[in-house]
Amino acid sequence: MKKSFRLARAGQAEACPTFSTPNEGWASARPALAMVMFVAAFALQAQKPAEVVVNQVNDRRSASSTFSNLTIGIELPSVEAKTVAASRVLVRTATDDSGADLVARDAEEPMLYPNVRDEGAISVSMTLNNPARTATKLREASGEIELYMPSKDPNSTADIAKVLPASGKPLSHKALKANGVEIAFLTAAQLDAENRKREEYARLELDESEVAVRIKDPQNRIHEMGYVDAKGELQRVSTRGDEGLTIISTWSGKPQPDWKLRVQMKTPKTVVRVPFVLKDIALP
Repeated sequence: MKKSFRLARAGQAEACPTFSTPNEGWASARPALAMVMFVAAFALQAQKPAEVVVNQVNDRRSASSTFSNLTIGIELPSVEAKTVAASRVLVRTATDDSGADLVARDAEEPMLYPNVRDEGAISVSMTLNNPARTATKLREASGEIELYMPSKDPNSTADIAKVLPASGKPLSHKALKANGVEIAFLTAAQLDAENRKREEYARLELDESEVAVRIKDPQNRIHEMGYVDAKGELQRVSTRGDEGLTIISTWSGKPQPDWKLRVQMKTPKTVVRVPFVLKDIALP
């Protein structure tokens, strides 16, 4: 049965939904359990009423397991997955029909979770605490679905060529400048000078897949970095902090001189927050 609700206008957010694909292996999963209508206005332009489909309820009620929880999978049919780079769900209120509060109040705010789907509609999920043993439905849940949509702002992505070999100077790109971001790849001489200032145990020894960079990002705009190789394929990286420096490690060997550095940044235009309300969702 379809149920319709009218929601407030969506605002903008500079912070950065947990997105996850529902786990089909959970025996208690029940797909396509409910459909909820809501009215949303994305940042910068009004949107038509969008349909949200609650397509999965994974109920892992247990008195003993540390992994017991309730996960609700939601699809936004009006939002193409290919336009969303990452997402998260910020849950504000959630109660079952026994009156129990299901919001994990002590948990840290979820980080943006990368979207790995390029086709169809975007899907997100929210994780709640265990419902009461006697509960038969999620009475109500509300909050915001947050979507990171880089295509909404040309200054959200910087592709910078010839970053290697390192020059030691801040990289030049209009998108970096627009977001107040500064990135400099350290030369071998600069790395040696850095190591001379450190205790022996803290000195950096990088392998061929690693480079050291100095990053200034006072507005916390950087969402993700990676390389783009000569074929135009994205080479993902991992990063770690080390006494004021950032170490970038590739997953595919030594970065090549013809690779570009891609920096994706969050801006007020690219992060869209959409309020949602769910009511009377049946539990398995």
